[in-house]
Amino acid sequence: MFKQIEGRKIRTAIIGCGRISKNHFESIKNHAENMELVAVCDNNKSLLANISAQYNVPGFTSFGELMEDVIPDIVSLCT
Repeated sequence: MFKQIEGRKIRTAIIGCGRISKNHFESIKNHAENMELVAVCDNNKSLLANISAQYNVPGFTSFGELMEDVIPDIVSLCT
């Protein structure tokens, strides 16, 4: 049984910061009253640094490291 999220935003992490991820970033922005981006992950360090800085969230090169540091409600796989 899943518990409904109440009283806070849905925490979302995006894995893969390439072309398709832009749609996911935009969706999170469009639903900012209910969702927040909490982390990004990509193996391209340069791209990761840019996206992490642009959205002011931590960036990880490993999904495992992301999950050790951040506990998202949703993980959007954009690989």
